[in-house]
Amino acid sequence: MEAGDLQMIAEGLERILIDAPLEAIDHVGGVGDDANALWETLFDNGYPLLCAREEHGGMGGSLADAAFIASITARHALAAPLADTVLAIGVLSACGIEPPAHRIAIADPLDESAPLSHSAQVDAVLAIKDGRLRLEPHAPEQVKPLKGAEDGAAPRISRAEAIIEIAAPNRLTAQVFHALAALLRAAQMAGAMQAVLDLTLTYTSEREQFGRPLSKFQAIQHHLSDIACETAASIAAVEIASDALAADPHCGARAIEEIAIAKIRCGQAASRVAAGAHQAHGAMGFTREYKLGRYTRRLWQWQDEFGAESEWAIRLGHAVLAEDEPALWPRISAPL
Repeated sequence: MEAGDLQMIAEGLERILIDAPLEAIDHVGGVGDDANALWETLFDNGYPLLCAREEHGGMGGSLADAAFIASITARHALAAPLADTVLAIGVLSACGIEPPAHRIAIADPLDESAPLSHSAQVDAVLAIKDGRLRLEPHAPEQVKPLKGAEDGAAPRISRAEAIIEIAAPNRLTAQVFHALAALLRAAQMAGAMQAVLDLTLTYTSEREQFGRPLSKFQAIQHHLSDIACETAASIAAVEIASDALAADPHCGARAIEEIAIAKIRCGQAASRVAAGAHQAHGAMGFTREYKLGRYTRRLWQWQDEFGAESEWAIRLGHAVLAEDEPALWPRISAPL
């Protein structure tokens, strides 16, 4: 998809999200009439079909484009499973299947015990098991969301029946599916961190203590600079990984390594950004009425989904050591 077209699509999505009652939806766990109305708006405007082929009624975007949209949804703390649905529909369409009109969650193919995000909202789950791609039905009314989890995450209930089941293409392994989902979470973390940075800058500029704004105190400035640096590094890592995926749509080894770096970098940054923002906000940041927690709770959840940074660091280390030639220093020192 051309950059101009993607930017135009992104601007339309932002206008919808700015006007939506996201805080009200968030307070009820992403379910209810407001959430359903927002999803219908998103669906009517074609956003879930971003990565579907044009012959399937989609926009023909690449799976790398899904990361860009995921970042925007996270920046607005959207509770709906739009990012996961975009990726799931993109995968199904790439396999030649006309996408069904479902809200779809993505199951971790490398960890069947992992909680399912958006479990209280979706009516289908896309999974890969034993080399088969399965779209399973899901009954959100039967799940009990985990305490403290965001967006209706709950233990996964695996089902024997399937809405769609095909042999997965050779290129679509469990590792590739896992990596695509990890890029989505990295992009969401980057988007959420940008929102945390904006929120913290605004709060510390407006809030005064001892006759001057909080942002004028050196200790607060340390937090602001740390948040800004970590956010910028995370956004850059996600952009590099997205570019690698765009150059290699089959998500080969090098693209997976770039995704690993993005997931590691965003996971590490998420802890520092969340801690720094809460320090700068003080007690205000922990109240349910103030929206900082909407972002930091999601950051902590996304850190662990589809592989925490330690898991990806081990995989990346093994990949580097498996090279025949010394590969670590050339990669570290190579220009971007």
